[in-house]
Amino acid sequence: MTYRNRHECKFVVPESVAGHVLRRVMPYVAPDQHAAKRPDHSYSIASLYLDDDRRSLYRETVEGMASRYKLRVRAYEDKPTAPVFLEVKRRHDRVVQKLRVAIPRQLLAAVLAGDAELVKLPNASPRQLAALAEFSRLLHLRRATPCATVRYQRQAYVGLEDQEVRVTIDRRLCVLPEHEPIVRVNDPGFVTVPTSGVILELKFTDRCPPWMVETMRVCDLRRRSFSKYCNALDALAARRTASL
Repeated sequence: MTYRNRHECKFVVPESVAGHVLRRVMPYVAPDQHAAKRPDHSYSIASLYLDDDRRSLYRETVEGMASRYKLRVRAYEDKPTAPVFLEVKRRHDRVVQKLRVAIPRQLLAAVLAGDAELVKLPNASPRQLAALAEFSRLLHLRRATPCATVRYQRQAYVGLEDQEVRVTIDRRLCVLPEHEPIVRVNDPGFVTVPTSGVILELKFTDRCPPWMVETMRVCDLRRRSFSKYCNALDALAARRTASL
């Protein structure tokens, strides 16, 4: 199975610092294909996270295991005709590896029920079929089921010279308890996840561009571990405790 190796430098910073970073990187980036259509260069992302009954994937992240992964289903809108994306996100120390395959939304229930071998993807490439098989294998291995949907607003840019370079800023992090095979982008039940700033990520493959290195130095950016999934589950747990 071939994963894409990525480096993701993550920071939680005040809005003023995020603004400073954007001003510095603007000569080297452009809005990504989704953000370019919007005046504020941002769009909604919702990810349905899958975990076992003991929340093992959550615990492995909280405990800082060097090699770990997450299983999620990502969506950008609620249209019945819009696809959803099955994703495996592996981490080995500071290197991130991802698998991703799009499927029709109406097939999600079958995949999550363990019937992936019955799912037909017309015109799918061997790589896409392999990604579907790997997602299904890990889903079965963990006996993972829907756990929670995490949503945020992403401002996103890609490198002018290298499309693998990305600069993203995520805001308005929130979570929705979810146990059904569905990804909801809009729902009144979403609960705000407290953060101490906005989530800034600088991403690249292989080599960090010099302008990105200089931006981190000039803006005095300090890397920080921040899992949207784990913080979202913590927010739900705190809400339950407060209601007792």
